Amino acid sequence: MDIMFLMSRSYICVLLAVLVCLLRGLSLQAAPDYTEYARLLETYVVEDGVRYAEWHKQAADIARLEAFVTELGQTDVDALSKAEQKALYLNLYNAAMLRAVFEHYPIQSVKHIGLLPFSIFKKKFIALGDARVSLDRLEKGILLKAYFDPRIHFAVNCASESCPPLRAEPYRGDRVEAQLEEQTRLFARSHRAARVNEAAHSVAYSELFKWYADDFSVQNPAQFLNCFRQSKLPIHYAIEWLDYDWSLNAASN
Repeated sequence: MDIMFLMSRSYICVLLAVLVCLLRGLSLQAAPDYTEYARLLETYVVEDGVRYAEWHKQAADIARLEAFVTELGQTDVDALSKAEQKALYLNLYNAAMLRAVFEHYPIQSVKHIGLLPFSIFKKKFIALGDARVSLDRLEKGILLKAYFDPRIHFAVNCASESCPPLRAEPYRGDRVEAQLEEQTRLFARSHRAARVNEAAHSVAYSELFKWYADDFSVQNPAQFLNCFRQSKLPIHYAIEWLDYDWSLNAASN
């Protein structure tokens, strides 16, 4: 009798587990529609930053951004191709960061969101399937682990001046490789990446190359950057670091 009871109980547990999986599958959605997010980026992202003040005045567009973040979190990621998954996580990171800015707007820097400096990157505020994840988890625990590519560092945007600029269009599975290549090339040729001091025979590089040195696998950041630059940085110059500017990447107009 006890054996029969245990078998029945095990059978019920299996059925419940299957039911939970089925219900979760039903709650997940197909590939996200990037149309509205593309319009938002095209409208508010300009060459020198994000038009936060104008965007914040448009309650309907704030609501559309929030809806888009929710939609990404409810997507059936397993049903997507590897490239589509990569694009989705890049978009989720950037859209979630934008939403965090607007939830606390006006702000001078994202590092002041939360009780401790930079706690916004650790807070689990992004719904992803059945879980809630942080920005750090998206970048370091998902993107850089499951889809490792050092160019990811130039695609995720931390809403700060020294961060590689936010792309004015969504990442898409069928174009993500070309988009990552372009993002990296644009950053590599910008003042955010490196500044040469000819008099001192030194080059000051973005601290991204110090913080994520293992990802770039080079002794000198110039070895990586020169692959994406027309004018090459001198390898033999002394290495210095640019102070990271965490002020909000707000457009000037």
